[in-house]
Amino acid sequence: MTDALRPEDPTWHSDDPHLAGVFTPVAREIDVADLTVVSGRIPEDLSGAYMRNGPNPLFQPLSYTYPLDGDGMIHAVFFDNGRARYRNRFVETRELKVERRAGHAVWGGLMAPRPIDPALLSPGGPGSPFKNGAFINVLSHGGHLLALGEAEAAYEMTMELETLCEWTAGTGAPLPIGAHNRHHPVTGDLFAIAYDPESPEVQVRRIDPAGRLADNFTVRLPAPSMIHDFVLTERHVVLLVGPAIFDIEAAQRGGSVLAWRPDLGTTIAVVGLDGSAPTMLEADPFFVYHFANGFERGSSIIIDYVRHPAFSLGPDGDDGAPHLHRLVLDPATRQIRDARISDFATEFPRVNDRLEARATCFVYVPQLTGTLTRGPHPSATFNAISKVDTETGATRTHDLGERVAGEPVFIPKPGASAEDDGYLAVFATDPAAMTSDLVLLDAADVSREPVAVIRMPQRVPQGLHGTWVGR
Repeated sequence: MTDALRPEDPTWHSDDPHLAGVFTPVAREIDVADLTVVSGRIPEDLSGAYMRNGPNPLFQPLSYTYPLDGDGMIHAVFFDNGRARYRNRFVETRELKVERRAGHAVWGGLMAPRPIDPALLSPGGPGSPFKNGAFINVLSHGGHLLALGEAEAAYEMTMELETLCEWTAGTGAPLPIGAHNRHHPVTGDLFAIAYDPESPEVQVRRIDPAGRLADNFTVRLPAPSMIHDFVLTERHVVLLVGPAIFDIEAAQRGGSVLAWRPDLGTTIAVVGLDGSAPTMLEADPFFVYHFANGFERGSSIIIDYVRHPAFSLGPDGDDGAPHLHRLVLDPATRQIRDARISDFATEFPRVNDRLEARATCFVYVPQLTGTLTRGPHPSATFNAISKVDTETGATRTHDLGERVAGEPVFIPKPGASAEDDGYLAVFATDPAAMTSDLVLLDAADVSREPVAVIRMPQRVPQGLHGTWVGR
């Protein structure tokens, strides 16, 4: 890999491994039509856009903790009639606009917040010590394209990735929602949660198919906790709350804003969609960043998820590595059963989104194999995509070798009926050449040669979550 500055590179340098190598942010916003297909071909009937968000600081951060800090940047590949084009844009949050005016970073990180100089803020501007970067996810609902942060107001975008405003969901004021929100398979409602670092109360929101807030109810937990994701089934919202506890007073004294309190155990709240009193279950301590899916089978609730032994900001060796698990809850008998599904470390699990909250068999996950020899490998470094049968544990894998890949997103084929009748979209970057491709895999058999490998016009940094917006 050459040390020469590339057009997309920032003008600053960081030794943080999550701001270097394939994680290095990009500075350019570009539009390129007629992307080059390196191998295979783009299906003629593929029509829509694959979009992926991720932390991409514009200015050198004052402090940085992956994956909790950054500015949002969405990378999009648009498909039409066997051709593809690329476009990327920053999410122009109020905080990013302040930093653009200042010409440097103003906010500290989530784990190291800093007071904000009021002189840098315009009247009515953001005054929180925590920056809303809207960098975690991107979601389409009710004709609204949303860039999402962590329990903050989402930002509405156009399909061409221009930032419109903070999203209100028809309420007249910015509506805080979480990074992961889920569609009900029958009503089409979007269920979202918002937690408060200073309160044990979690807001559960129901947003109708047109994008208007229809209902809101509160679930009270033992302590203010980080809840990055949650589970939706046809009849329930399920919160799995590991003891990652917010302590604002400790942060004000210079300590950590988040503390791991295993003595508190993990709380599981099973709540009816009408907001009725939750059934509260207690389990040994563990932490969850991401769920693949949840659904009901008889009186049981089945949850496929990635289990972390403790709260951390990345795998800490084999003993602390996260793995794909299946959790079975029986709220009536209060029984909890849990089993590991796969033996390899993983994160960022996905399913066919059309079956969200309904029974699924297949989970698609990235993993790291020995064929990626260039190191070191910070957390969230993967080079293979696996399809896991959650009933049998059978796994098929597409190994990308010396290319670093991220979360796979399912794209259904037009008229598809089978669960796995579609494609997986994933960005993959060569850490030596620092070039990126969009790889399309056959979701029915990921081990086959890619359906298409499409060269990106600039490097796409390793990011977080994406979506498919069909036409």
